[in-house]
Amino acid sequence: MQKPIDLSRQRSTRLLVSGASALALAAISSAAQAQADTEEDASPPPSDERIVVTGSRIQSDGMQAPVPVTVVGSQELEALSPGALINGVSQLPQFLGNETPNSGGAYFTRSGFGTLNLRGLGINRTLTLLNGRRVPASSAFGGVDINLFPESVISSVETTTGGASAAYGSDAVAGVVNFKLDTNFTGLEVNAQVGITSREDGENYELSGAFGTPFAGGRGHFIVAGEYFNHDGIFSYQDRDWYQAVGTFGSGTAADPYRFVPGTVSANASFDGRIFAPGTAIHAMEFNPDGSIGAYNPGSESQFPFGIPPARTAGGNNDNLGAELPTLYPELERISAFAYADYEVSDSLKVFGQYIFGRTELFQYNVIQSSFGGTPTALTIFQDNAFLPSDLRQTMIDNEIDSFILRRRGTLNDVGGNSLDDTFTQHIGTVGFEWDLDTGGVFDGWSVDGFYQYGETTREWGQFGLRVDRIFAAVDAVDDGSGNIVCRTSLFGNAFPGCQPLNLFGEGNASAAAVDYVTGFESGQSISTPLFFADDGFDSGRTYDYTTTDRKLNVTTFEQQFAELSAAGDIADLWAGPIAGAFGVSYRRDEVLQLVQDVTNPPSDHENGHPVLCNGEAPGLRGVSVPDCLNTVGVQYSKVSNIKGSSTVWEGFGEVLLPLYDSDGLGIFANGAVRWADYSGSGSVWAYKGGLELEFGDFRLRGTYSRDVRAANLSERFDRTGGSATITDVRDNSTVTVTIFSGGNPAVNPEEADTYTIGAVYQPSFVPGLSLSLDYYDITIDGAIGQVGTQGIVAGCFNDNVQSFCDLITLNPTTNDIVLVGDVFINIDTATARGLDFEASYNSDINVFGGDEEIDFRLFSAWLFERTETNGGQTFDLAGQTGARQLSQAYEQLPDFRVTASLGYRNGGFSSRIGVRHIGEGIQDVCGLGDNSACPAGQQVVLVDNTVDAVTYVDLRLGYEFDLGNTELEVFGNVTNLFDENPPLTPSYSAFFGYSTQQNPGVYDVLGTRFTLGMRLRM
Repeated sequence: MQKPIDLSRQRSTRLLVSGASALALAAISSAAQAQADTEEDASPPPSDERIVVTGSRIQSDGMQAPVPVTVVGSQELEALSPGALINGVSQLPQFLGNETPNSGGAYFTRSGFGTLNLRGLGINRTLTLLNGRRVPASSAFGGVDINLFPESVISSVETTTGGASAAYGSDAVAGVVNFKLDTNFTGLEVNAQVGITSREDGENYELSGAFGTPFAGGRGHFIVAGEYFNHDGIFSYQDRDWYQAVGTFGSGTAADPYRFVPGTVSANASFDGRIFAPGTAIHAMEFNPDGSIGAYNPGSESQFPFGIPPARTAGGNNDNLGAELPTLYPELERISAFAYADYEVSDSLKVFGQYIFGRTELFQYNVIQSSFGGTPTALTIFQDNAFLPSDLRQTMIDNEIDSFILRRRGTLNDVGGNSLDDTFTQHIGTVGFEWDLDTGGVFDGWSVDGFYQYGETTREWGQFGLRVDRIFAAVDAVDDGSGNIVCRTSLFGNAFPGCQPLNLFGEGNASAAAVDYVTGFESGQSISTPLFFADDGFDSGRTYDYTTTDRKLNVTTFEQQFAELSAAGDIADLWAGPIAGAFGVSYRRDEVLQLVQDVTNPPSDHENGHPVLCNGEAPGLRGVSVPDCLNTVGVQYSKVSNIKGSSTVWEGFGEVLLPLYDSDGLGIFANGAVRWADYSGSGSVWAYKGGLELEFGDFRLRGTYSRDVRAANLSERFDRTGGSATITDVRDNSTVTVTIFSGGNPAVNPEEADTYTIGAVYQPSFVPGLSLSLDYYDITIDGAIGQVGTQGIVAGCFNDNVQSFCDLITLNPTTNDIVLVGDVFINIDTATARGLDFEASYNSDINVFGGDEEIDFRLFSAWLFERTETNGGQTFDLAGQTGARQLSQAYEQLPDFRVTASLGYRNGGFSSRIGVRHIGEGIQDVCGLGDNSACPAGQQVVLVDNTVDAVTYVDLRLGYEFDLGNTELEVFGNVTNLFDENPPLTPSYSAFFGYSTQQNPGVYDVLGTRFTLGMRLRM
């Protein structure tokens, strides 16, 4: 037996060791290599050149950046990870928990497959800009899918650490990511590349092109670009020997700690079916593939009684329910188009127009196939079932066993193959102007910018799944007395027209007709239905006409109208230089309409809908699982609501940069910003920021404080679902069933955050090309938007006298019983993120092998000291956790140390780059640290080994550029994860899914070595 180890080590020890390693690496490397500087060019731009740095609206010379900004060029981003744009950005250590195509996450609440998450604070707290303008969200849940952006004309990505709500408005709590477009692109560029993994799967290819040209004698410029990307899905662990179905055994106590065991599989259900009939002669028997019956043979180690959801076994020859159809990478296809034109009406006035189109289609298998494991669906098989083997039926007759529960999981050979598909389509059109004032007066030299932008994103997300409204009738197959096997209900009437008897005894024995009957929808049906919305029921009077596809389809349309007018320039000259300012106003309207195409509940009425009939509600119907017949959806695990709603915001903002002292070798600059916003439904709120910068010699010190805000997204405002729940009435500890409503709250207030940053930049003049920066940040969110749960609402009202909770409870005026409880989004939670970023870069010409040689080096590293979440009065510090919470199987993506570094060499046409990505040692479960500040005492557990191994990935790129006169041709090859590093073990076992998970694809590479070969043609 393994002995538990001491799990109470302090995080600080690990952080200091990791930090020392990073600083040593930076010191050694920067002595000889590097690239472009971390924030801005070492040499300032010409004195008459004014730029705007992300994080501020003030035009400056670029040296007085008021907040930390990381700038990564497009080619450097591509070198980090070829392929989808999100893959390259995700290599930067500031991002924790991005939604990528293979990161996992909740299908029903995700915003896309390329949404950004700075500091692990959530995609809703990271503002994404395209060329300095806010981009419409990809769904009602917020977040922007950057894979829809025109990658071929992106020049750089600027990431601002810390709050920027005063500059940009809502959502900029963790920071801002700005994708800058090259609107001056001239010429023709064509790119093509192909890729594959070392397992010969995941084949992908990408084609892109861009063309730009001046017109009207140089007064105008026109650009058009397009891109196509296709990636085959990876739906197998084949040739990935690291996968061993490692799961969890134990109870998490000191006497029986959690331990990780290979080959951990379900002792509840199987692909052929198992019999759950406690106390009978047939209990714990199982079906064979041919439908015959035999004894269940557990492995060498088992936990929990056979036939209940958490039951598991290891060391035997039992089915791994999670290995048949895993989605290691979804099937993905993407197309984008971009058009831009500007024209100088005069020397001081330029007008422009821009259009962006993006479309992403994705297919993956559901994480759980048709499930009959009691979570909640359970199948009752009666003694007269016509598909039962005769010996089993006789045993049931002899022992007076009327029925048993069949524990089973669908497979690709019968009722499995449940799949999810997503299509995101985005249109963004922008028109605007840039006007340089030449008044000779107060506003001489100012620039005035204005634009109007309309964006529309449509998400069509389909689910092909099990029809629980039909399964109970189909599985109850009997002999009609003439030797024909039929659905029993057909003997009593036509309540289930077209019912096909279903044989689930043994894998693959069901007829095609029966499988078709209990999975998916019949295509081509014309549906016309009134619509039910959570906020007003049927009162809106809306109807919906559509023709069905083969699956349940949810169509979400998000529209945004955005107009802004701003001005920037010098206000007045002072002793230390001009006061620079920027001011403006904006208006934004967001609107969402989500409609559900569900033939089992056409209005999507989740208060009174009843698609799954209960026993006796149809003649001859029996054996229906009670939780299913109380559900409001007829497709397993598919509850989605109709949503409608809109919000508007008017904003005014201003910003100043004040030089306090500026002489040779010393400069002191103060900056401040303020924004007022008036949100429909929640009123007005202020955001503001102040900062101070000191420049002396080669050093710059800077610090900022900001008050930032995030308004609720449209799902948090309008996505409300009804139903029922069983709760404890804390007034007398009685158990009662109440009606509930949960989710959207149109009146929820914006959450507020206080952010502090302090940092330093060092660009030594005696080492040209070297730049170093170190920045600390502390972000604390108060009144974070969240839910406390139905029971939490009741307890908070009656035990703690919280009036806002009591307002969500309705009592029967006669009996004083609780009859209605609302668990809506409210401002209840808090969240904190603290950490440190270090960046280094160096570039220089060298002479080693002769020729036109140069080297460059770039290093990004990030430490996460604290990532605290307080929900419902319970506080967790999740910093460092990259494994699963063993009590909930929820995976975190919060490593407390990450570093990404690259070293490049160029000699004439030849180029090479080697990249290193390191993720430090992590924590399996913060509740296993034995630390009350990391996890409430009541949820703490003990693990034999609570560490996640550190891992280092090495990437390689080689290229050669041929000069063909007026044409340049580059041929290149990339190898990602050169040494085929396996993902560290992060095991858990889910009773709901019925299988083990041993990897965390949101943090670690699960694909292995990948090869990319491509070419780039420039004319």
